[in-house]
Amino acid sequence: MHRIAIVASVLAILLMGLFAAGRTARTAAQDGTPAAMAGHPLVGAWLLDADTDDPENPPALVVFSSDGVYTQADYDGSVGVGSWEPTGPTSGALTFFQQFPNEDEDFGGSTVVRATIEATDDGETFTASYTLEFVEPDGASDGEIGPGTATATRIAVEPMGTPVASFDEAFAEPEAGTPTS
Repeated sequence: MHRIAIVASVLAILLMGLFAAGRTARTAAQDGTPAAMAGHPLVGAWLLDADTDDPENPPALVVFSSDGVYTQADYDGSVGVGSWEPTGPTSGALTFFQQFPNEDEDFGGSTVVRATIEATDDGETFTASYTLEFVEPDGASDGEIGPGTATATRIAVEPMGTPVASFDEAFAEPEAGTPTS
């Protein structure tokens, strides 16, 4: 019993130290940045069409945070992470990385995306021009290709609608012998 109390105390002290160190470093490194960027029209969640020439490609889900972090989730499960900064009242610059596997499912390298972005005055859509750079695991690259064009629409908060079924009804297992439509 005494050993459990000591281990719990040590863990609590370590966690408090890590939390305090993380809070201090993060605050010092980002002084003033979030407040300056919080009102920028790019901050928020978006549906992004990265290939405007293909009407059937699925959109990506992207987030521009007020502290300069960019995240992207694609339908295939790949994730992009990077940084962005405002370049004007409705514009910004972005660099992010996506990693990909090779044929053996080992690390195959990274795609680096660099973009310039311009939001509309109402902040509900934006257009971006971007380049791609494919970087091998050893760091080799043939350079950037492009430019491509992307568009995005802000994901707005919507009120909850009137349900057409309960969860139980919607996800109920059909009874044996009951035809399904």
